[in-house]
Amino acid sequence: MFAKASQNETVRGAVAKVKASRWAPVILAWITYAAWAYAIWGAWVPARAVGNILLGVDMAEAVKFLPAVRGGQIAVPREVFLLPQWTLALLLSVHAWQPRWPYPRWIRAALHLAACMTALSMLPPPWSPALLRAPEWRTQVILIGSALAICLTGPLWARLPERWTDTALAGIALVVGGMVGHALQAVWPEFTHVYHHPLTYGPGVWSLGVGVTALLLFPLLTPRITPQ
Repeated sequence: MFAKASQNETVRGAVAKVKASRWAPVILAWITYAAWAYAIWGAWVPARAVGNILLGVDMAEAVKFLPAVRGGQIAVPREVFLLPQWTLALLLSVHAWQPRWPYPRWIRAALHLAACMTALSMLPPPWSPALLRAPEWRTQVILIGSALAICLTGPLWARLPERWTDTALAGIALVVGGMVGHALQAVWPEFTHVYHHPLTYGPGVWSLGVGVTALLLFPLLTPRITPQ
């Protein structure tokens, strides 16, 4: 009897470990989504007046109005600040249809829709087809088009081995984090000058760091999940 009870405890412990190994990567995935989303729609440049706060989604437009950028003293491509949106669109497009996640179909559809909406959020505020054909917007159009293309073909990308996509997304996150960080350091003194007081990085900047770190951890901490 004692042997049977001990065996039952062993089985229950094994089942608990399987459930934990199944859901821990899911929790990491949603932390990653949230971190990248807050990096986009969270505050990067804080200010006392709410109307002067710049969100991550505002940065690509805001930097081109800085005097040193307009004058050519600081050469920072404003499209660099669109890369977090581009990365999140790729991440959601691939993850939405991967069979390893135990998501119902409606969650997969919601992630897919969120990926497409994130790609479209890179459109400039006053846009038109004629405006987007101008050379000034060429890089931005390429980013939007590539993100939408991957979004629309998400089920195909999801067929790739998970280790491949995890490694590719980790590499993309590392490059994007480095490029955005370098560009932000270059323009930050200009924001301080415009706001007429010292500034500290807003929580959206730190959230980008969390998102990059989480994607770097994916190939190491996310085991293969067998759908049940």
